[in-house]
Amino acid sequence: MSDTTQASRDGQDDQLALPRGYVLNEYRIERVLGGGGFGITYLAHDTHLDCRVAIKEYVPKDLALREQDFTVRPRSAKATKGFEWGLKRFLLESRALASFHHPGIVRVLRYFQANETAYMVMEYETGEPLNQWLIGRLPLDRPTLLNIVRPLLDGLEAIHRAGFLHRDIKPGNIYMRADGTPVLLDFGSARRLENEDGQEQALTAVVTPGFAPAEQYHRHGKQGPWTDLYAFAGVMYWMVTGKLPVEAFARLREDGMPPAASIGNVDAFGLGLLNAIDWALNPDEDKRPRQVADFRRACLAPPTGGEGPVDPPVEAPLPLGLSASEARTFIGAVLFADVASPADDPAIQSERRTRLVRMLSQAIAPVPPTSRLAVNTKEGCAVCYVGDPEDALRTAVQLGDAAASEGLGVHMGINLGPVRVAPDPNGRSRILGDGITTAFRVMRFSEPGQVLVARAYYEVIQHLKRNASECFHHMGLRRDPLARDHDLYAWSGEHLAACGSGGGEPSLSRPATGADITPAAIDNAERILAQHIGPMARILVRRSVPRAGSLPELLQSLADLIPDPAPRSAFLSSAFASSGLSGASSLARGVTSASTSAASATATGSGVIASADLERIEKLFARHMGPMAKVLVRRESRTANSVPTLCRALASHLDKDAERQRFLKDAGV
Repeated sequence: MSDTTQASRDGQDDQLALPRGYVLNEYRIERVLGGGGFGITYLAHDTHLDCRVAIKEYVPKDLALREQDFTVRPRSAKATKGFEWGLKRFLLESRALASFHHPGIVRVLRYFQANETAYMVMEYETGEPLNQWLIGRLPLDRPTLLNIVRPLLDGLEAIHRAGFLHRDIKPGNIYMRADGTPVLLDFGSARRLENEDGQEQALTAVVTPGFAPAEQYHRHGKQGPWTDLYAFAGVMYWMVTGKLPVEAFARLREDGMPPAASIGNVDAFGLGLLNAIDWALNPDEDKRPRQVADFRRACLAPPTGGEGPVDPPVEAPLPLGLSASEARTFIGAVLFADVASPADDPAIQSERRTRLVRMLSQAIAPVPPTSRLAVNTKEGCAVCYVGDPEDALRTAVQLGDAAASEGLGVHMGINLGPVRVAPDPNGRSRILGDGITTAFRVMRFSEPGQVLVARAYYEVIQHLKRNASECFHHMGLRRDPLARDHDLYAWSGEHLAACGSGGGEPSLSRPATGADITPAAIDNAERILAQHIGPMARILVRRSVPRAGSLPELLQSLADLIPDPAPRSAFLSSAFASSGLSGASSLARGVTSASTSAASATATGSGVIASADLERIEKLFARHMGPMAKVLVRRESRTANSVPTLCRALASHLDKDAERQRFLKDAGV
């Protein structure tokens, strides 16, 4: 639920609502967010986790009353059967909704019974209702529309797959998060597809005129996925035409609503997408798409000739040698680049971007196409590398030299992190995930002609090249507009060969330093590492073997290359368990302990941060991160030169801004 939800309730709802300050288990009610036919949604404070949540209470206003002790009971003996059946359904559906873990669906955290009724606790989403978010962004174009539609359709498909209907899709139940991603809210009208003794009458939806189809108005209506698709298409109709759909019953006898294909902007959206909207808005449920997949396919079909221009990609869509079915999240080195040009002169911006695309295409040509993917976005050009991570730096250096020779200023940022390749609405490929997002933010800090890299990328290059520290200058922490800190390093401008880049993989024909590093052990390490970081595992293992004195040392050095704590720990556990060494568990603990001790010695040996301060910060950070706090504190303290610097680096590992601010406040920063 969102902070901008407006409570729309009558006097009866006021009487039914719990008062402000009421304590419900560990939740303290702050105010009413909204009300409907079946319940009331509250904004509440979780006193255990110190965060806000949204709580939906089952209170069907036509069937229930609120007693003075705040319990809820049926209005009459006649209403008892319907009330109890509805309560049972509310609990069953809460259980099912709590199993959904999809970014397009509001997260149900838990459910419980109290006050003779039931409650559903949901994540509290901050953002704006879709209609408010659209202010200043109209008219929409096709990519923006599909960036909203596609995640919601994916979430709706997950709901249907679990046997549920949402039954109340409308603009007010779609929110846009601060990062621009959509989320579907308010499952108060949701129910299972199958009927139960005809008793669904008690939970007939309070329909929203214009968005609810005719079958949803009466108890014997034939409802299914096509019911939600009608409402969803109604939202799309409103977005592309600016007009609300005509109420469903008024369209049954004589449909006077203009089709989207006749009043929508064909050049902007494409005739196929507008026809898909009209298909799902057919008053006859038998003539609509039966499943989300059918509707999605019609919406996302690439525009054909005459249906509007599409910006060309940097290169042909090639998902890094993976088929669509094999695409998944992996670790990639991402280079993000954009030109420096006057923001108020689109013509100059377009001309310089065209030159950037040409130079970047030339720079990436030597890299095997199966190990990189380049895309052109509104914010600039991005290239993801899943082979040799140094390819990103080589491209940046070559691009910078080429741009300088033409008098073109180019901003460049490199990051190493999780990415996912997925098809875009036009059938090409796009890069998603924190890997590219952080690369973009790093780029924004760079000066024209400067190459900045994130700390995660620097640590990998430092591991691969002994003298990498001579080629980079530590810039310190920089805070982006979303209050996330980035520890940055600037490329010194020396020739790449100075850092020992020879290209290719090191030979493994000579014996490894450690006798226990056998070819079988190397293959096993590569296989397990690939499960956590993807195709880059091969080059990292091959580069790490000559520097390892033993198999445990090799496994620990590989673990250090995984940016995120959870997969890093999982890799170590799996690698040691399958290594064939006796006492693998204790060995893993020994390596981790040795690594931690070394990190502690590095951090405290110089006396920059006292042991007492490290211990205090670790305890505070553990409230948010749990057992991983110790590892992260020791790791971040290696380069931190003060307590505030350490705390800001640790805060960057927390996903939510509220948690980051709370940690920094507790730490006195």
